[in-house]
Amino acid sequence: MAVTYTLGHAAASPYPMTHARILWDRLTGTVSATSEVEGFEAELANTVETNSWWKSASINSSWRLDFGGPALVDAIGVAAHNLGSTENAYRVERLTEDQQENILPYSESFGLWTYKARVAVSMGFPAPDRTNSATRLIEDLNTGGHYVQQDFDTVEGRTYTFSVYYKPIPGRGLRLALVNAGYPALALVNFDDSGAILSLNDKVSNATSVDVGEGWFRVSISAPAQVTGVAAARVLILNGNYGSAYTGDGSSFVNIFGAQLQWKDGPPSSYLRTTSAPVTSFWEAMSDAWTWPEDDGAILELFEPGEETGIGISVSKECRIGVVYTGKALEMPRMGYTNLGPTDLGRTAVLTSYISEGGQLMGRFIQRAGLSGAFEWQNLPEDWYRQTFDPFARAARTEPFFIAARPEGYPTDCAYAWVDDPIVPARQGMRNFVSVGFTATGHADAAA
Repeated sequence: MAVTYTLGHAAASPYPMTHARILWDRLTGTVSATSEVEGFEAELANTVETNSWWKSASINSSWRLDFGGPALVDAIGVAAHNLGSTENAYRVERLTEDQQENILPYSESFGLWTYKARVAVSMGFPAPDRTNSATRLIEDLNTGGHYVQQDFDTVEGRTYTFSVYYKPIPGRGLRLALVNAGYPALALVNFDDSGAILSLNDKVSNATSVDVGEGWFRVSISAPAQVTGVAAARVLILNGNYGSAYTGDGSSFVNIFGAQLQWKDGPPSSYLRTTSAPVTSFWEAMSDAWTWPEDDGAILELFEPGEETGIGISVSKECRIGVVYTGKALEMPRMGYTNLGPTDLGRTAVLTSYISEGGQLMGRFIQRAGLSGAFEWQNLPEDWYRQTFDPFARAARTEPFFIAARPEGYPTDCAYAWVDDPIVPARQGMRNFVSVGFTATGHADAAA
């Protein structure tokens, strides 16, 4: 279980990230999914219950909520899932007005690309999306350039952006290039063995390298096509001196994943997986990186607030998700009372022991498990409480909520929880301040 937040969310908030965030006012709309198992449809994750789930039926599936119009959003909560135990990864998606595209076929199957020169293509390695779909380009013993490339059609004057995920190793770099008839003067960007941009030529309009974690970078090149015709997007290995033509040693390699080509200038849009045909979508991920949950506890993702028309979550493997909330998180203006125990460590359980007639212990089992945490805030302006907190207090009588007590410093202190008694404030008798506190019961799997 964990809360994560972007720098944009922290910068937009009037209160520091040491203060609690509560996601309770969930938005509604039209629910859909790119895949679902019969009997476990997408709508089952659009409830507060944790005993029914959406199950994805394939890899790289998405659960989506279309609001039907703009709404202010800065958070998504996910509970009753098995993302951690299935070693899954996820990204938050948004619905956009602009169509995203990947016109490059076989974005993860580099062995099926148009041309391979002096390399062996080995697949099945750990990728940034936590699947085993990364590729290792291994140089052979011959002399020349060691590369793979995929053809595509160009229109003169249009700018194309080619991107790939790249995991550097010491002693080898990477070149992205746009070549052949569409680019009589090739456009190229070189990246060193730390993932940084090393050099580029004057045919390039833009180049990027973004650290996406786990040793991976998303690197890109943008360049206007010089001729209408057939071009190629090339991925080439650079040697220890960053030379592009050399005699290979038969064993050195680079790791790559997720190639994308699109008609645009500047940084690439979020990655879209392709097989034999191009893919388009009006949904884009908010980040080039995937998040890797460590367990099956509640997830609260906080991002820069904005007017969105839809929010979703994409997962890299088959999984189940029981609850998805999205909306604007409540930000507490005061830090919580710190002497109260952390929710993620407040485990509750009904334990059953089996004892033989002879008094021997035959086994112990967790019959029911959960979390319990207490929350308290003091010196809250009464006007703020009435306008901002009381709507949550009223809703909490029937609706569960996501709460992260201390996002900065203790990200695992996060839960999908509910109260068994009404939340009632008390006047402190000074300067129109009130205090409020409650005890919440949280959802947790038995292994938590």
